[in-house]
Amino acid sequence: MVGKRWGCSLGSLLVVIGIVAVAGAKVLPPPVNQFIGIYDTRYPNLTTGDCLDCHVSHPLMVQRHHALIQERGLACLDCHTLIPDGSGGYTLADFRTCLVCHTSTPHHSTAAAQQGDCTSCHGSLVDRPDDGHYIPAYPPSSMTPLPDGRTEVDPATGATVIVNGCAACHQADPNAVDPRTGTSRPIVATADLHHGTGLTCTLCHNSTGEFTTIRTCERCHSLKSLHNIQLDSDNPATLGVIIDGQENPGWGHIGASWDCIGCHDSWLGFAGPELGATVPVVTGQSAFALTAGSYTVLTLAGASFTNTDGVVVYQPRITIANASGSLTLIPFSITESELKVTVPPLADGNYELRVIKDDRLSNRRNLTVVPALVVRTALLGAGNTLTVSGSGFGAAPPAEYPSALGVFTGSSRAEIVFWSDSRIVATSPDFAPGSVITVRTLFGSASRAIYTAPKKSRR
Repeated sequence: MVGKRWGCSLGSLLVVIGIVAVAGAKVLPPPVNQFIGIYDTRYPNLTTGDCLDCHVSHPLMVQRHHALIQERGLACLDCHTLIPDGSGGYTLADFRTCLVCHTSTPHHSTAAAQQGDCTSCHGSLVDRPDDGHYIPAYPPSSMTPLPDGRTEVDPATGATVIVNGCAACHQADPNAVDPRTGTSRPIVATADLHHGTGLTCTLCHNSTGEFTTIRTCERCHSLKSLHNIQLDSDNPATLGVIIDGQENPGWGHIGASWDCIGCHDSWLGFAGPELGATVPVVTGQSAFALTAGSYTVLTLAGASFTNTDGVVVYQPRITIANASGSLTLIPFSITESELKVTVPPLADGNYELRVIKDDRLSNRRNLTVVPALVVRTALLGAGNTLTVSGSGFGAAPPAEYPSALGVFTGSSRAEIVFWSDSRIVATSPDFAPGSVITVRTLFGSASRAIYTAPKKSRR
């Protein structure tokens, strides 16, 4: 059926965008085939596994959350709840299931989201409602997409299909199977993906609660964004490069003439080659935590990193930014699905990373730079006082967790007298020349053998 060949998956724009490589990739919409975005479901139905599709791993989340201690002045108990175990000790409440703390979507509660800055996370896959992008002022015509589309008979097959709107591809499927797990998992409708996001209702509805027209949708999903979404298809003639108008149908909005039909109901639709740079999408990276002060070669995986309209080849650059400033880097290796770039030394902290191609922004990715933890010396002085010199010790261990962080000989924790990023003074009866101490910090641990300074001889 022709309907099986239209459009690509925008996936759920409720979360940070990512591409899911799936089995059975040639099974095309409707419903959307989940190439871009996490599984199309509402936030309360997400699992920790869904979150890690974008946030990657628990170790990375530990580093990012620990970096907030200094960035936002948080303490350990702001995240970790102690539960009495009945014997005078404590256990920790579950903190590895994301929705335990993030009971509602954390993405749309940010200042950027509340101010309508959709591109802060989604890049150029969506538009900012207030960025001045073009929205037609004339009334919708017979070829203007409709939110729910309409039914029509396919002249080639005689089948009744949905055309002329978003629902041509973005449909619910209660019998869908998650291609990543092989388990039954319903796909919800587009309206359900927009509801419960925490965003203001007036983005889509007027003051009386009525949905208006497609022009309302175009505040966030306009020609500017929709006509630049395209993945590299499985067309043997174009593998490894995106060529607008020459891809197989069903891998984007502008890859083939058939992709026009779902939106515009033009059976003579043509995917023009003049549309420019396609939106890059980042799905993975070789490292999520870098060591402060060191050069690192970072590899990014994804799609649409480079494309051509037949005349111009659009090439990417990479930006790394935080509140202190931004850095633009040029990759030394570029393919449609992979970039390699040398990242210069950065100060520790959390950063956002994205790929930019012409004026098209990728989805936002996270990068954490952790202190370079080094124990250079562990000098034992009088009264079992040990002075540890090095770097990257970070903030002093919180008092509420005396067993986890600090200076240890075996399982014995020393009493901390002084702690700075480069120097620690501690005392313990277990300190002895030649024994090994371990400094445990929020960002890792390092060890060194204790030594004593030679006594000065009298002359």
